[in-house]
Order: sequence, then structure tokens, then C-alpha cells
Amino acid sequence: MPDRLTPRRWLPETGTLFGGPARILRPSRYAVAGRVATAKAQASQEAESTLEHDLLQLLEFDRRVETYASQPITLRWRDSQGTHRYTPDVAVRYRPAAQRQDPRLRTTVIEVKPRDVLKRDWTTLRPKFRAAIAWCRDRDMAFRILTEQEIRTPYLDNVRFLLRFRGNDAAEAVAPEDARPKRLREALATLRTSTPRVLLQAVTSSDQEQADYLPWLWRLVDRGSIGCNLHERLTMTSPLWMPETSLNPGTEARP
Repeated sequence: MPDRLTPRRWLPETGTLFGGPARILRPSRYAVAGRVATAKAQASQEAESTLEHDLLQLLEFDRRVETYASQPITLRWRDSQGTHRYTPDVAVRYRPAAQRQDPRLRTTVIEVKPRDVLKRDWTTLRPKFRAAIAWCRDRDMAFRILTEQEIRTPYLDNVRFLLRFRGNDAAEAVAPEDARPKRLREALATLRTSTPRVLLQAVTSSDQEQADYLPWLWRLVDRGSIGCNLHERLTMTSPLWMPETSLNPGTEARP
């Protein structure tokens, strides 16, 4: 039944999207709780399932994401069927430069559900989702439902791989003037396009030195300082390019 035919009276929400979790996750036999360390929020974010954990990793990797929060708010409303509540899984705020033509995409509220659960519980879930759509629409926000089909892709595999190189700042702290990142980019600028294997060989003929350069190469890919199509599985033969001069596919995907 359309929203306009189902009168709904909103009650005060619990939480403020990015002010801390509105619902505390507790371990259960049906859910796998975990945490994702983040530099985009004041504290690490909890995930209620492995699928939600995968989404949080995508958000942490995406440079267009300004901040995100799990269990961000609990919506409450009353209608002819009684009083209801619903807590979506994640809220995301994108940086202004990443905003598309639709301003509602700046802040997006997300529900994460496996496809089989959506199909099984659709009758119960649909009224909650319709309420969330209406609540977001009234506040110029977007509401999305994501499943494993949108989350678990080759892009996620690449993100997991590259995030391994992001958190290790020790090398730069010890040697902030390390010349290896600069040499890699200079070599790639000369080659114009390359692959990880060819680029390393262009920088040095020593196998040991190539092994030392490799983590720096992946870190440059993670930063976007070296372009690479992350929608295809990363290998030593993946195409590489200088992002400022290339029209190749982008390296990020909006969840």
C-alpha cells in the first residue's frame, strides 16, 4: 500500500546518525559481531554480521566517504497497526566533492541483508523499509538495501588486499623522505602504462629490491596515486597508469 495511504506519526528517534550507536550489538548464535578500525569516526565501528563487516571495509577504503556509523539511529513511529521501531545497519556521509546530481546521496542510510533473508522475511521487513524511505526522503537523504550481490565482488577482494598496506605508517615515520614512491611514479610517468611486474623491473633489476618496492607500489594504488582498475582482480599483470593523465576506469565504487 502506498505511503500516502498509510498514516504514520513519527515518534522521537534514538540517536543522531553519527553521534554513536543507537543500539548496542550483543553476540548471539545468529549473528557474528566484529569491529572495523577506522580513521573516519571517533571510534571503531561494530558489525553485526560478516556481510556488514565487508561493507564497512568498503566504506573505510573509499576516499569519497567522509564518515560512517553502524547502528546509527532507531526510527520510531505509530500507525494503525501499533508502535514500531527500526534500526538500519549503517549511515554514510560522503564528501561534498563526491556528491552526485542528487543531493540526497550526500547522506545515505543503508540496510545490509543477504538475498535469501530478504526473500524469506520480506513481508515483515517491507513496512520497516518503507518507513525508512519516507524518513530519509523528508530529510533529503537516500535509503539503500545492499546484499552480497552488491558487496561481495572482486572489488571487495582488492580492497581487503590493499587495506593491509594502509595502516602501516611505520616506514614513513622512520624515513619520511623515502625515494621509492617517487621513483615508482616517475618510472610509470615515463612508461605511461605498465603492470606491477614491468614497473618494478623498470625501477630495478634486483629481485630483492623489487620485493622491497612492491609494498610501496600497492600503497600508491591504495592512495590513488597510481591508477588501477579495482573492479578486476589485482595481479602482477594488472594494467597501471598515472591517474592525472588517464581516462581509464576509476578505482572506486560507491556501495
